[in-house]
Amino acid sequence: MTNEMEPSTSGKRHRRVVETEEYVAMLHRMVDALAKRLSDDPVGLVHVEPLRKHLGDAMNIAVAINQEKPHGYSFGELAKILNIRRESVFERAAKGRMLLANMRARLGVSSLRRHREARLQRAVLPDHNPAGGRHRASSS
Repeated sequence: MTNEMEPSTSGKRHRRVVETEEYVAMLHRMVDALAKRLSDDPVGLVHVEPLRKHLGDAMNIAVAINQEKPHGYSFGELAKILNIRRESVFERAAKGRMLLANMRARLGVSSLRRHREARLQRAVLPDHNPAGGRHRASSS
């Protein structure tokens, strides 16, 4: 399913919310379609290992980002959710932080904070955002 635009009573269009379970079900259907496609084109199997690695990296990044959130799950809670050892969750978070750092450096994100601070200093202005440009999750 797509995030189709639906008209509202105010005339504005709203995106349909896709629940995580629906999204994952779509990915499963896509993987099933990939398997069928690869049965007709076995040379395409060379793409499966990078895809598996990408999914593993995505899981590690998700664990690391969850750990950065003020109200994220603890390592123990994530271990229970994933049915793995707490140490394995810690290892995933460490790999995820490394992947995030590399990704942020590649995209220049790590320098954005320094760039922001330098701009404020040059303009001789205080930082009115106590989070320093970072988004704070609400506690509601």
